[in-house]
Amino acid sequence: MLIDFLRPILENPFFVKYGLLGLFLNAVFAAIVPFPIVVTSTALLLEGQSEIMVFTVMSVGSVIGGIVTYFIGYDGGKIYTILRKTHREDHHQKSFEWLNKYGWSIIFALSWVPILTEIVTIIAGVKKYNFKKFVIVMSVARVASAFAMVYFGNMFLQYIKT
Repeated sequence: MLIDFLRPILENPFFVKYGLLGLFLNAVFAAIVPFPIVVTSTALLLEGQSEIMVFTVMSVGSVIGGIVTYFIGYDGGKIYTILRKTHREDHHQKSFEWLNKYGWSIIFALSWVPILTEIVTIIAGVKKYNFKKFVIVMSVARVASAFAMVYFGNMFLQYIKT
């Protein structure tokens, strides 16, 4: 039943129209256009794209996207202003406290959660978290996440193909 629902979504030519370039742009601009990267990557795998290429492009794009969102926060950009308007001040203070208290572990853990990954990178920028530490932790988390998405996406495709 679920497979019958998902097959038309994944086989939609829109997701594979731009191929790896589309996946790269999707990964880089996930904070601005919150479209699930896993849908694009799984659709490309279904189309027959190489797992290694999908993993590589998704990893590089995701890391670049993390750096971009860090600097959006660092600069105090509009995205952070929008986030402040949608949440109470105590939520922002709590997120700052968590980042101060848990540092790299919160960046790593939330890099696995869609939408929150972008929020934590913006907050890290706003707090001017150590850039080198941020890039290392965020990169490891996003590469591991990309690996998991490709691996489990491929397993899912093997399941629906049978």
